[in-house]
Amino acid sequence: MKARRILIAVALAYAAMCTLLFFKQRDLLYPAPPPLPLSLDIGGQSARVAFPGGTVPLWYRLVDGAPTAAFFHGNGGQLQRSVPTGRDAVAAGLGFAAIEYPGYGMSEGPGPTEEGLLAAARAGLDHLASVGVATPVCVGHSLGSGVALAMAAEQRCAALVVISAYTSIADMAQYNYPYVPARWLVLDRFDSLARAASVRVPTLVLHGRDDTQIPPAMGRSIADAIDGARFELLDAAHNDIVTPELWAIVAKFVQH
Repeated sequence: MKARRILIAVALAYAAMCTLLFFKQRDLLYPAPPPLPLSLDIGGQSARVAFPGGTVPLWYRLVDGAPTAAFFHGNGGQLQRSVPTGRDAVAAGLGFAAIEYPGYGMSEGPGPTEEGLLAAARAGLDHLASVGVATPVCVGHSLGSGVALAMAAEQRCAALVVISAYTSIADMAQYNYPYVPARWLVLDRFDSLARAASVRVPTLVLHGRDDTQIPPAMGRSIADAIDGARFELLDAAHNDIVTPELWAIVAKFVQH
């Protein structure tokens, strides 16, 4: 009888843990930092673009005669924090644009979901098209790799660069929580591996060899799933990979 009570208690605790993970998953996936107002002290232009239910800011700095990189940040970033990396991209010879996510930074409207992030990305790319950037180079880091890849799969990009890419959020959930059926609890799946077959543009996959947050093997799987994609390991971890040296690699890839 005592053993039965222990088993019941363990089962209830396990069920409670799974329930907590299910209802808190978006807090874990989208840990948006405190919002920072957008500062344009390095130049460029900003716009506020509408997606269903809200608006997000967009910042861009175009360079005459150069392709423009449309950048999608990681889950711990926001638009203002993308401005310094934009400076590095421009120094490497690229134009640069960064699109905010719903629920992040100075966005207005609903909180983040996969549907919302993709809708905001489409709205940002549509605005870029209206100012002459019809097909940018879509660049995404970490969470943003799934957004950038989805845009490329929809034929909205001239080329694709994904940095620290995952195969899917379901795979990432199972990787981080191996003791629960995490992949079956995920709402926002960002299934990049499934979308990869629809990517038809030149693709570069960059991953830090010391990345302990997203395994390099996931980045390699994405590269293997895209016809002609190039995979390159860099001497970096997860949060220190987006550097001026990385933008030089991206610029060289785009130019060739």
